[in-house]
Amino acid sequence: MKKRGLRKYYKKLEDSSFIENLDFSGGENSWFDYYHFHIDNEGLGDKSWKSRKQHLDALFRIASKIEEKLKTFPNDYQFWIEISETESTEDCIYIHTSNPNRTEFPISIEFDKIEEPTNKQLAEYLSTTDYDIRTKVLINYNDKEELNYFLTKNNLGLKIE
Repeated sequence: MKKRGLRKYYKKLEDSSFIENLDFSGGENSWFDYYHFHIDNEGLGDKSWKSRKQHLDALFRIASKIEEKLKTFPNDYQFWIEISETESTEDCIYIHTSNPNRTEFPISIEFDKIEEPTNKQLAEYLSTTDYDIRTKVLINYNDKEELNYFLTKNNLGLKIE
C-alpha cells in the first residue's frame, strides 16, 4: 500500500459508525452472540510496532464508544477486548449476551499465569490502559500456541472468569 493509501487507511480505522447499527435497546432483538469487531483485517499491524500501536489506539477509541452504549444497556452482558501477542488481525472487541442461539452465557475462561510476555512493547502498552488484564495461551490457526490478552473492566458487564 502506498503512503497516500496508508494515510487514508489509518484515518478510516476511526470509523465507528457501525456502532449505531447495533441494538442496545434491550428489546427482543437486542442480543449479542459473541459479537466481535476486528480492527486490523489487513494484517498491517504485524509490519511494525508503530503500525500495531495505531491499530490498538483506534481499537481502544472504538471500545470506549461501545462502553458508553453499554452503560445504558438494560440486559446482562459480557464485554471484553482480546489482543493477540503476535497476530494483529486477531485483535478484537467482544460483546456477548444470552441469545436465541443458546450459546453459553455467561461464558467462563480459565486464564493462565504468564510470567514473561514475549512482546514486551505490547505488554507495556496494555499495562497503561485502564483495563484489568488476564492472559490465556490459545492455539492459533497455524496450530501454534499463542499468548492472548483478555481485557475487562470491573464495572462493565459480567465477569468472564
